[in-house]
Amino acid sequence: KAVVSTQSTGDIDSLVRQVIEVLPNIPESEIRADLMRTKDTTQTIYNLVKTAPRSSSSVKKVSKSAGPAKPSSSVFKDPAARANMLELKKAELIADGRRKYIEKHGLDVEP
Repeated sequence: KAVVSTQSTGDIDSLVRQVIEVLPNIPESEIRADLMRTKDTTQTIYNLVKTAPRSSSSVKKVSKSAGPAKPSSSVFKDPAARANMLELKKAELIADGRRKYIEKHGLDVEP
């Protein structure tokens, strides 16, 4: 768990980059706002996945030619951080798949 002990801009910027690696489609401003409240990347990622918008209007588009975001090497050096990142990415993919299925089949499901 990456928790910021101080609110320095450098610390927050570093955490923002970590969250962007996992959730590249979420606007940086939303990530930064949540990190300022939680000071915890894991909680921020959970919050953003849980409250992901139902429409893509507020989500920035990622160019397909840009390729996948490259995670920083520090994430892969720590097995626990890597496992955590993969679990969070898995949760994001499941939530996105569930949303698409519900939209495709016109189901009326509470979020």
